[in-house]
Amino acid sequence: MGIPTQHKTICPLDCPDSCGMIATVACGRVTALAGDKEHPYTNGFICRKMRRYPERLYHSQRILYPQLRVGKKGTGDFRRIGWDEALDIFATRLKEIRQQDGGESILPYSYAGNMGAVNRFAGYPLFHKLGTSQLDQTICSAASGAGWQKQCGDIPGCPPENAADAELIVAWGINIKVTNVHFWQYVTTARKKGAKLLVIDPYRNQTVKSADNYLQVKPGGDSALALGVMKSLIEKELVDQDFIDRQTEGFEQQAAYLNSRDWGEFVKESGVSKKEMEEFAAFLASSPKTFIRIGIGLSRNSRGGMAVRAIASLGACLGLFAGGKGRGVLLSSGAFRGEKAKLTYPSLAGESTRTINMIQLGHALTTLEPPVKALIVYNSNPLSVNPDGSMVRRGLAREDLFTVVHEQVMTPTAKYADLLLPATTFLENLDIYTGYGHFYLGVAQPVVEPVGEAWSNLKLFQSLALKMGFDDPPFQQSCEERIVDYLAGMQGLPEECDVQEVLSGKLVHSTNSYDDGRVLANGRRKFYFTSPDFAPEPTIACLTTAGEFADPDLQSRFPFQLLTPPHPDLLNSTFGEFYPDNCGTVLVHPEDAASCKVQNGDKVILQNGRGKTTRLAVLTTDTRKGVLVAEGIFWPVEPVGTEDHSGGINDLTSQKLTDMGGGATFHESQVSLIRK
Repeated sequence: MGIPTQHKTICPLDCPDSCGMIATVACGRVTALAGDKEHPYTNGFICRKMRRYPERLYHSQRILYPQLRVGKKGTGDFRRIGWDEALDIFATRLKEIRQQDGGESILPYSYAGNMGAVNRFAGYPLFHKLGTSQLDQTICSAASGAGWQKQCGDIPGCPPENAADAELIVAWGINIKVTNVHFWQYVTTARKKGAKLLVIDPYRNQTVKSADNYLQVKPGGDSALALGVMKSLIEKELVDQDFIDRQTEGFEQQAAYLNSRDWGEFVKESGVSKKEMEEFAAFLASSPKTFIRIGIGLSRNSRGGMAVRAIASLGACLGLFAGGKGRGVLLSSGAFRGEKAKLTYPSLAGESTRTINMIQLGHALTTLEPPVKALIVYNSNPLSVNPDGSMVRRGLAREDLFTVVHEQVMTPTAKYADLLLPATTFLENLDIYTGYGHFYLGVAQPVVEPVGEAWSNLKLFQSLALKMGFDDPPFQQSCEERIVDYLAGMQGLPEECDVQEVLSGKLVHSTNSYDDGRVLANGRRKFYFTSPDFAPEPTIACLTTAGEFADPDLQSRFPFQLLTPPHPDLLNSTFGEFYPDNCGTVLVHPEDAASCKVQNGDKVILQNGRGKTTRLAVLTTDTRKGVLVAEGIFWPVEPVGTEDHSGGINDLTSQKLTDMGGGATFHESQVSLIRK
């Protein structure tokens, strides 16, 4: 028996907390993961998902060696091969496809399954060199980021620590206890001092049930609510006029718009009464130390970008962007800003190539011309996470599509691979991590040797580039060299930052913050209520028309609105291998259940024109009448090809894009509910 040792590491998953962790290693195996007590944000605690990660590392579904498909696509029937053969097949097929159909017929597909900066973008230099189609990575935060940028420019989010001194914390469209659990420590600290927590969300989630106040907004009604509250503040002269005069532009146009609109419009669109909006406005005005935590999920509908614009404008009316003790607005921290080109090397590209929005992968694989002939997937499980999963599945089933999947476990997507390659986890490779919910950066060294024959993303694409005969300097870089280059010139690093200390594990705190007012001081940065640069979107935050939720034809055939928020035991589709027989639940209002003759615990089919999925009904008033809530991206239970096969929850969601940023409308699907 070896003596257990402990090693610092950092969570790689797509979560704002980006936790510092301690891995316990014995006999070359990770036996436990715990929170790093020395990490100021993590404070020794990690979520229950990550405490189970060592099980994932050694799970029976872990992909241990390169494999070549021998059965029908989707069945997961492979034979083992070596890395030399795998690279030969990979390189040969890409050369053939590129020669016959052009570089644009190759489509790389990746996202944030690994948030390490190097391994997240490891394939980009090679894809630029090959002249492939480019992927527009919009699936998560594109709409919210676009909305924030319109009003705030490069103003960063406020450090979460500020919330500990707040009098009022507003959790707007974010289930803190599930998706931002370490922010809860500041909620607890503030409440011990007498602060209140107000939650705004379409359904009663875990955070709502622990709140002091709750406003149940309609799905997609967040912009209307924020605008209505602003209208009340303006009518009652409760805005922070001093901040508005000093640090903003365009407030007069915003105020004129709100004064010209009837209250009934905001009530109808938000689902919140005028009285409740006025009470909320008064609550905000009487709580100078207000901290607004905005969730990205509220932007995943046809009015998502506008929702962020409206909430940010409300924060500006209150002067929260001036910073100060207990005050602030946080969507994404914007803590460190590195030069992405040092990771992706666009200089290797020749002529510009087409860009494909990842939301529309189903379209790209089935109807796009000229067609996609090769798909390279890493850091993602598109068959589960992409909208319109039925169409994605049809595309992946094409026999003329050469699909390579670099993956850790046998996901639904991996089963459709022609060439399946084993990928390392964060515990087995080097990388650099920045959080988007806090202001810390760190480098994590591998804590164990790779399991089986797993390779990191960087090792795969560097080896493939050399196999294809490319010897450009970026393909010669080691991971450490790329990290050092990326750190050089990064905004937000302290002046005294020592790169070698960072590489050895020193945690770095960003200087890019407005919590003490420095960022907005002396007019260096301003909040814009309106600007000519906002075109083609509306020049101010305003009411806009919904998409699918306002379509009377769809409503007549599919009468229920579907929301698909996160589940406590999953992070997007990661950890789905732990629940092979779990189809997930759907929250149904009792009146809706009665009309559909559905009882608690019944297996039900959710269906629309795009596809269908199976869930277990949970009857509850936690959701409002007409709104179904299906938490989590569980993997399909029934095998492909069986009579009962139905897809995951994203078989129901749409490839339609958000109002700005080209994001996904995951929370705007009309469906029917049928007892199975």
